Amino acid sequence: MRTSLMKGMTYGLAIVIASMLSGCNTMKASTDTTVKFFSSTTPDAMFTKDGMVEHKQKINLFVGVAYENLRQEAASGSGQYLNSLAALYGVPVAKRMDFGRALQQHHTELFAADLEEDSQAHLKMVSVLDRVMTINTSMNQ
Repeated sequence: MRTSLMKGMTYGLAIVIASMLSGCNTMKASTDTTVKFFSSTTPDAMFTKDGMVEHKQKINLFVGVAYENLRQEAASGSGQYLNSLAALYGVPVAKRMDFGRALQQHHTELFAADLEEDSQAHLKMVSVLDRVMTINTSMNQ
């Protein structure tokens, strides 16, 4: 019962977020990504046995919703969205500047696609970022 309630609340939150963002044309791609994410993801694949959202799904969803903001902040190497993403990746506060520099250095590769043209752009970005994080293991310490 608790798992079903958590799933329902998560879906409801996604709908509210999508509704709030849909009024702004600049956020249309992010809203579309959120809606596609929830309609194409097997519900049970998103959740742990205790009803919490899987960690990898949190990253995918965050990047999908904040993609354009992340693109802008990664170009400069810092910002609140980059800090949030770093936190999701478990990067300690002392290493966040290194994280920002890594995103700045790999910007072209990370943001090779535009969400309006490629609905999977955020997943491709996460895949590239996972490789960058594997190479730069010092950021996770």
